[in-house]
This record gives sequence, C-alpha cells and structure tokens, in this order.
Amino acid sequence: MKINQTPFNKIPLALAIMIIATGQVGVSIYLPSLPLISRDLGVSQADIQQLVTLFLVGFGLSQLFYGPLSDAIGRRPVFLLGQGIYLVGTLICVLLPDSYTALITGRLLQGLGAGSASVLSRSVLRDSYSGSQLTQAMSYMSITASILPILAPVVGGWAAWHFGWQSVFIFVLLYLSAIVTLGYFVLPETLPHAVTKFEIRKTLRGYWHLSRNYQVISSASYNWVGYLSTLVSVSLLPFLLQEGLKLSAAEYGEVMVIPSAGLLMGCLILNKLNKRFTTNQLIYLASSIMMMAGCWLVFNEMSLPNLIFGFTLLSIAQGICFPLSMSMLLAPHSKQVGAVSALSGSVQMCIAGLLGGFLIKHLINNQTSLGVFYLLTGLTIALILTHSRHRHMNQSYLPLNSHDSK
Repeated sequence: MKINQTPFNKIPLALAIMIIATGQVGVSIYLPSLPLISRDLGVSQADIQQLVTLFLVGFGLSQLFYGPLSDAIGRRPVFLLGQGIYLVGTLICVLLPDSYTALITGRLLQGLGAGSASVLSRSVLRDSYSGSQLTQAMSYMSITASILPILAPVVGGWAAWHFGWQSVFIFVLLYLSAIVTLGYFVLPETLPHAVTKFEIRKTLRGYWHLSRNYQVISSASYNWVGYLSTLVSVSLLPFLLQEGLKLSAAEYGEVMVIPSAGLLMGCLILNKLNKRFTTNQLIYLASSIMMMAGCWLVFNEMSLPNLIFGFTLLSIAQGICFPLSMSMLLAPHSKQVGAVSALSGSVQMCIAGLLGGFLIKHLINNQTSLGVFYLLTGLTIALILTHSRHRHMNQSYLPLNSHDSK
C-alpha cells in the first residue's frame, strides 16, 4: 500500500532562512575587523571583545521576550518590532564609529533586536512542518544558520580591508534595510492558533516549568555546547591568523570559506544518513568528529592548514548535530514553540557570549588550548547523550526518523 505524503512546501523554509540571516550576519561579520578596531580606537583585545559579548547577551536575553510574545500576538508584528530595534542599533554604529561607547551601545541594541530573528525563524518552521519534514527543514536552515557565521567574515574581511572597518556597519545597515522591507511585504502570519493576550506572569511561570523539563534542557544542550565551540573558534581565529600568522583581514575572510564547506558537508551527511541511523547514533558520530578535530589541533604544530582543517572537522560535526538538536527540542511542542525556542536561544547566546568571552580571555589563546577545548566539547555532548539514554531507557518517546521507532 502506497502512503501519500504531503509535498514539501519550500516557501516557509525560504522565509525562515531570510529571517535568521539577519541575526547570524550580526554575530560574525565584524570578527575580521576586531584587530583593526582595537588598533584604531586604542582599545585592548579583551575590551574589544565586548563588541561580541554584548551583542550575544542582548541577542540571548531578548529572545525570552520575543518568544512568548510571538506565541501570543503573532510572528509578523514581532518581526517588525525586533528588526526595527536592530536598525536603530546599526544606525548608531554607522553614525558614531569613532566612539567605543557608541559602538558597544549600538551592538547591544543590535543584539536586543536580532533576538527576534532566531526565535521567529524556528517558530515559522515549527508552525509549518512536522515529523520528518521538520527535521528536513531544520537541516536546510542549519546550512544557513551555520554557514553564515563563517561566510559573513568573508564579506566583512574584504570590506574592512578595502574600505575600512567602518564600511562593514554600512553594509549591514543596507542589508538589514532590504530584509526588513522584503519581510514587510512578503512575510505572512503563520501563528497556528488564535491571537491571545500577552501575560508577563504566565510567561515567567512557563519559563520556570520549561527550565525544569529534562527533555527541553537535554535536547537544547547539544546545540548550546556546539555553538559555544564555534563562537570561541571564530572569536579567537581572527587574532591567531591575523596577528600570529600575519594574514590580512581580506585573507582571513577568504580562508574562512573552507570551514563553511565542512558545514555544508555535515548537513548533506545528515540528510543521507538520517533514514539509516538513529538520532542517537548520529549525535555520537558528531561528538566523535569533534574529538577528532581536537586531537588534530593538539598533536600538530600551529599552522594555517592545521587550524583550518581542525575547524573544518568541527564544522562538519556542527552540520550534523544542530538540526538533530533542534528537531529533538521542538518536535514535542506546538503551542509553546516560541517560548521553547526563546529559552533555548537565550541560554545558547548567553553561554556563548559570557563563557566564550571568559575562555578566550583567560584559558584559550593558542592552537593547543583550542584543541583541548574541542576534545572537551565532543566528550560533553557524548556524556549528555549517554545520560539521556539511560534516563529514558524504559520510557517511550517520539521518534525523529523511521529507524528510531524500530
């Protein structure tokens, strides 16, 4: 008997990619410029890292507001609100580039606005897909969500080298203006239920209950750990490659294209293996590749090929792990998808911004220490999965693909 499957509608996926692009570009397009900004403004490397940290903290905390708000009043008005704040922050950076205080203020506002992009992109997908189609959509979106933080420095490095680092802020302003205009005319409302009243107390109670939900925390933690490793890498590599190996900002951007191929490879591997192996097996595979990346960096001398190869292996693992983690997180939730996405994204960005900044400042400053960190990252993901398996060994759970139910 032949089972009719609903055709995969690509329009919601295209809209989600459009939305998430605005937030992801803001994370990493400035990274090649950090050494240049540090030099021109006379600010230390540790202080200039605040341009990354404050964006991520604003990005993370604001999601706690945008998620439940979008569940209550709809996706479209929250998109316009968040992107409007993002535009104001970008405009401050464009008009006052010589002031360190103005830059960190603008970056914080950028993060506070960009938080809407992460929540809404996931919510639009969960509103529009379910089952294997949700996993497929998440894997495609993960290509965007994972590649943009690495491809964006290519554009940022080229612009900073040829036109000055101030031009990067101008580029983001033009790009963001185009996306907001397009979203205003194209983005439909995908909220799957009637609009309700937004209640602060109810929202806080909801977050309290979600924070105690083991399924939410364990599923999201794979992405938290993986994103932290990526953020630490793309924050440290500009200084290792530009100051240590004497690459220009443009050359740095160019070599970062290589790890993006690893992310694409990881997503393609997932799409090929998703029907043959269980979700748990694929996450173990991703954690093993992360540990291989760590061993490569630890046992080889510092060089451009070794750094790029190690980061590429990590990127392959991220391409496999990210869509699985997001599918596991969102699949059981329909009415709270915005809140679940918000909580996950908030913790992810705050961990990456605060812990990542601490690690770079105090512990991770060369190829070897970065390799040790990769080893710990892969081991942590494997331990979390092992604990989850033991906890749920005698419990039934919703399969993510056909083999999980066998």
